[in-house]
Amino acid sequence: MNLSDLKTSAQVHDEQRHDPEFSSEWNRTAFANDVALRILRYRREHGLTQTALAREVGMTQSVIARLESGDQPPSIATLAKLSKGTGMDFEVPRGFRTGSQ
Repeated sequence: MNLSDLKTSAQVHDEQRHDPEFSSEWNRTAFANDVALRILRYRREHGLTQTALAREVGMTQSVIARLESGDQPPSIATLAKLSKGTGMDFEVPRGFRTGSQ
């Protein structure tokens, strides 16, 4: 299989969006994925490793790695540390349930 044969995430999402289980999981992880992408972008733009960013914001490398996985939403305390340490602002969605970071 060639890379060009693979579907894009947009194509997969479009095909699966009517599946209630898929939609539920997509919605559950949307905010966590947004946070993950923003952290990755910040690190790339600032030339930081996970460890360097962790030191900058007062966390451990393992927390940064979990955040970058996008599997679970971050806690409000974690978002506050990220915001204070990086200057990023986060708009918490209505009905947000905190994670365990």
